[in-house]
Amino acid sequence: MYKRLKDEAYYRKFYFQDSFHAQCMDVDPLTMDQFDRSAESIKKIIDHPVFRTCRHIVGVGCGDSNIAVFSVKDAFEHYLPDVEYEGVEAIEMSRHYVYPDDGSDTAALFVSYSGSVIRTMEAMKQCQRHGITTIGVTANAHSPTAAECDIFYHTNNPAGDNNAGLRTYYSNVISCVILAAAMAEVRTGKSYLPELREQVQKYHDAFFTRIERIDEICFQAAIHFMDKKIIEVTADGHNFWAGKFIQAKIVELSGDACSVVDSENYMHVNSHMCPGSDIVELVIINSNDANVRNIVNSTNAMVKRGGREVLLFSDKAPEEIGITEPVLFCQVSVPEKQWNFLAPIYSYLPGSIFAGFRHTTLGEPMFRGGMDISFFPATYCSPMDVVDL
Repeated sequence: MYKRLKDEAYYRKFYFQDSFHAQCMDVDPLTMDQFDRSAESIKKIIDHPVFRTCRHIVGVGCGDSNIAVFSVKDAFEHYLPDVEYEGVEAIEMSRHYVYPDDGSDTAALFVSYSGSVIRTMEAMKQCQRHGITTIGVTANAHSPTAAECDIFYHTNNPAGDNNAGLRTYYSNVISCVILAAAMAEVRTGKSYLPELREQVQKYHDAFFTRIERIDEICFQAAIHFMDKKIIEVTADGHNFWAGKFIQAKIVELSGDACSVVDSENYMHVNSHMCPGSDIVELVIINSNDANVRNIVNSTNAMVKRGGREVLLFSDKAPEEIGITEPVLFCQVSVPEKQWNFLAPIYSYLPGSIFAGFRHTTLGEPMFRGGMDISFFPATYCSPMDVVDL
């Protein structure tokens, strides 16, 4: 672990930008390239009858992929209001899920970048036994998932650094959103994908206009919060799943204890965690969401009653949404309200950038296993004294 320097002004961001940071920044050029790759792939499979007839869709995965299938629920509800969509953990699907007697009107998405996750494969075979059409959503055309699913949806990710799964998470999320829009096209005869692409481009441009400022604030927050022992993420609705992704990156990168909670359960349960001075709270607020008042009240309570320091990710300034207590504010862009279901394609990214700086400023190697210095020099070659590494 690195020793904390007395003067925070000495820290230079350059020394703490490692491969994970590069992967976060790579979502910018990846965005439209991946959109077009997934849209091209969907054309090859969308004529399958199940996309016109199914009344129930189940999204399944493990780890980051499982978080992705939960985060796209709003997109399926937007494009397919007459279709029931649910996200289910692979272990639930393989061991405990109550299957219908007739699975012919159900389709299941099995999302896996590698296509080789054993638990996901087990769940897929269970679905096939119950007559459910299985759709493998994977970048690996030579994987067991691609070979054994009923319909292979190739995400066709461009080559790049997929360490810690950030680029692949974006690919999985946008691929599922595109699937929802394409299914709506074949069911209604209307065109949705061109407008969807236009709105993704618009959201991309607005979001990445702020990326340098987001990057700087997350770096300064990582330095400021170096002595904190626990990290918590509070978020509601689709942002809760962004919080789950951020939690995974924090655990994988710096190994910190990190919890995720919605604003209601924060007030009921997690507000009793103490001492608050040991906890840094990451709060994600989208002013288009319906539950803003509740999470604002929780944020005020975190500071006033809980004694916590808060890093707020929001599209509006604290005072605009009713936050009266002092917080560290990082402004982010969100889609227009009618396109709010697109928020999950980027809502995890600022917190992930913070997670990356958290592990490099602490001098904690990714996954606790150490890394080859020739590939990850920024993780190790920093102007700091290192002890007990």
